[in-house]
Amino acid sequence: MKRHRRKKEKLRGQRSHGKGNTKNKRGAGSRGGKGRAGSQRHKFSKYYANFGGKKAMKPSKKERSINLDILLERIPKWIEKGKVKEENGIIVIDGKIIGFDKLLGRGTIEKKLLVRNLKVSKSAREKIENAGGSLEGLESSENEAVEEEIVEEHNSGEVN
Repeated sequence: MKRHRRKKEKLRGQRSHGKGNTKNKRGAGSRGGKGRAGSQRHKFSKYYANFGGKKAMKPSKKERSINLDILLERIPKWIEKGKVKEENGIIVIDGKIIGFDKLLGRGTIEKKLLVRNLKVSKSAREKIENAGGSLEGLESSENEAVEEEIVEEHNSGEVN
């Protein structure tokens, strides 16, 4: 089996050991810095092109919310545009179509609403259900409410 020689052994008999002039290998001054030091200057190469540059942070997506009173004001316009439908006296609102993520409870409501794909606050949920409306596609927000109740029960158990 062939045994590979170390570089040090390969260079025996050559006075400079691959470092050029004998003065070049003395001290750390010939190294040119540690690591990526000088990568933008004397050690520049295409592999260090992104080193030391600034990276911008991506803006976080903000949840768009709307209150019940404003929603009720906008419904006639949305019906004209076809974003909201009225079926058998029930107004069908889809959060993805109208461009909102959450429905808040400010205002009063007399109309029956069928709300889809919208997170709903507790007060808004009560007002919609009291008016005879209903909610669909809210599994995630319902689960969050259940989880909050469990956490509250757990925390109250620890205090006692």
